[in-house]
Amino acid sequence: MLARNPVFHAKTKHIKVKYHFIRDVLDSKSIELVKVHTDDNPADLLMKGLSAERFAHCRQMMGVG
Repeated sequence: MLARNPVFHAKTKHIKVKYHFIRDVLDSKSIELVKVHTDDNPADLLMKGLSAERFAHCRQMMGVG
């Protein structure tokens, strides 16, 4: 992952310096990236077609309705 791996790769040379701010923020410990399993990710409500049961679960996690 580019954000965690500071090694330069020829395939990533087109990425401008301003896009490396995520790496800088991670290095400064201002934020922490945490993997969220799809079962615990309420954003799926807005990103995927869901069954009625999954839709209701995501709404509940978001505190909506």
